Amino acid sequence: MSKKTVALVLIIVIAMGLVFAAAPQTLAEKFSYAFGIYLLQQTGENALYYFSVYQQNVYPEMDINFGYMGMMDFAQDRSLYTVQELNRIIAEYKEDYAARMAVKAKENLEAAETFLKENETKEGIKKTASGLQYKIIKQGNGEKVTDKNAKVEMDYELKLLDGTIVDSSYKRGKPSTLQLNKVIEGFREGVMLMPMGSHYIFYIHPNLGYGEKGSGKTEPNSLLIFEIETYSIVD
Repeated sequence: MSKKTVALVLIIVIAMGLVFAAAPQTLAEKFSYAFGIYLLQQTGENALYYFSVYQQNVYPEMDINFGYMGMMDFAQDRSLYTVQELNRIIAEYKEDYAARMAVKAKENLEAAETFLKENETKEGIKKTASGLQYKIIKQGNGEKVTDKNAKVEMDYELKLLDGTIVDSSYKRGKPSTLQLNKVIEGFREGVMLMPMGSHYIFYIHPNLGYGEKGSGKTEPNSLLIFEIETYSIVD
């Protein structure tokens, strides 16, 4: 391990005010520690960045404190576990996490389809041929997007079936500009229905959303509820 990498890890840990308490206890905490070591081995000084990426998009249960603990230990040629134990922890967690997500995928799909079946009977709910459901809050009079590669300035908020807000430009206090060929299918179809200046709510079946893989803290086969206000097509 280079002195540069060790120094970089130390600087980040101090700057972030991370506190290393007791040794990891749960499988998720042990995995965080082991995966921190793995990433430092594989990516060197970029390990801090990749840990964050994995935490946000793949394994949201990872604990940043234990991840950095693992990196710090490895950078200083020490470890709480042997190489064999580290490999076992990583394999065991991945297997456990996949099994739990498979159960969640089945439960979430059933919940999504039950909700959508009831929701389509409600007043004001419309449905496209793909199964996308939506409600018009305000109908604008601007142009519609016809190009799937277009960029659109908008405000949006993503909620899950239980009301959890996953992402919101409203909370950030600034509209977002999104390129439609880089978003999920249901979102893209929805925006292309909206004249600029419109305000819609979309109810997106998992098949038009993140599907069986999910995305970060959005579990597999989650129903997605998007509230969207479109402002302009960006050149």
